[in-house]
Amino acid sequence: MTLADAVSTITANPAPVVFLDSCILLDTVRAPLRNAAGEVRVASQFLVAVGRVPKTIHLIIGSPTPTEWNDHIDEAVRDCTLAVNSYNAVADVCGYLAIPAVATLPAAALDLPTRLRQLSADLLAAAIRLDHHADALARAVDRVVACRKPATKGGKGAKDAVILEHVLETTRQLRAAGYPGICVFTSSNTKDFGVPPGTNLHPLLVPDFAPPVDLLYATSLTRAETLLLGAGWVP
Repeated sequence: MTLADAVSTITANPAPVVFLDSCILLDTVRAPLRNAAGEVRVASQFLVAVGRVPKTIHLIIGSPTPTEWNDHIDEAVRDCTLAVNSYNAVADVCGYLAIPAVATLPAAALDLPTRLRQLSADLLAAAIRLDHHADALARAVDRVVACRKPATKGGKGAKDAVILEHVLETTRQLRAAGYPGICVFTSSNTKDFGVPPGTNLHPLLVPDFAPPVDLLYATSLTRAETLLLGAGWVP
């Protein structure tokens, strides 16, 4: 969808806007390994909200996101499978050491990697995919050339720069169109967007997100949900 069409769609049906990157989508699959069950809960909630008529949330992804998702989804599924298998291994080890019995996972839970992969894929499919926008692309190139966050030396972070500039341009146009609602950019890639190991936006990016753009940053779906609820969102 063109950026202009996305703005028209949102202003015609005002609801919170959440921008998702591939890291966040993959985190849903890795939730069991990372002890982050809340990501699955919120992902499911967002799917319901985006499917309502009218929508109670707008999900948006950049043009590089589907390719990045495809490139890394198998690895995320392996991580989830490792978590499932590890749980049963713990149960076996407890038995060998005469520790009070720990129940193994029921057979249905062994399908968890497949089900979480589908949840992530459904979230990806439910999002508006932005087409390339000339001005946003030009600014992304400027970031890469200047090695400005999220781009770094050696041309790294080019895709992240493209994603970020389209997020910023979309939010700018929404504000220019009079949209007053909350907009949240959600990415767990704190190396490029934040200050690891914390959850704050990197200081060099703060001016880009500040008013009049008024864009918020979240490192997880659960954090994005907290911001939405704080702004009065009703799922």
